[in-house]
Amino acid sequence: MLHEKIISTVGLIEEVEDNRHRENENINMAKRNSTFFDALAKITPSIRSYILVKKYFGFTLQPNTADSLKYVIDYSKKTFAESKAINPTPFKQRAESFIDAIGQEWTAFYKTKNSELVNGLNIIVLVHPSPSIVRNCINTFNKCEKWPLSQEMIEAYEEAKTNADALMKEMRFDDEIKDFLEKVRDRKATLNDLTPSILEWIKTENISDKVSLSIRNTTY
Repeated sequence: MLHEKIISTVGLIEEVEDNRHRENENINMAKRNSTFFDALAKITPSIRSYILVKKYFGFTLQPNTADSLKYVIDYSKKTFAESKAINPTPFKQRAESFIDAIGQEWTAFYKTKNSELVNGLNIIVLVHPSPSIVRNCINTFNKCEKWPLSQEMIEAYEEAKTNADALMKEMRFDDEIKDFLEKVRDRKATLNDLTPSILEWIKTENISDKVSLSIRNTTY
């Protein structure tokens, strides 16, 4: 009788241990899945944005960043196929690395692509009869420099670029005028910069009241 009770008790203990093990495993699995889905939620906007900027801007990733994206995609496919996340910490780390890297690469790419146009707008805004139109274009360009982008932001960019190109043609700048206005913007223009052609352009554009000079004390 005692032997049977011992066997029965051992069986109950083993069953409790099995249940506890399964419970702990379920808790750990829930934690792993939570880590995976949290990282996936953070990286998804960057992946969607990359698809858009690759299509509309021809933007491509550096090799290391492309490798991180491939790892993230492959791991995600495997996780969904197996319905559970296995060791998601490297996935989280690679996702975070990808987000940081693509943001930096996009900013560098975007500045190079649009620096000349934005610089031109920053000059035009000084003399344009409706500076708010120019500022709206500049603000739109500045917003698109920040990662990630949405479809709406890209559509706004394309509209702003069309307007900006029209503004550049409208103002009829040559290199001499551009250089003069850059000096005005940077507060470096002097009377020596008011050449006959610059004065004629100011008169033609009827912007005499918008151009002012100041005296700098060079002894300080």
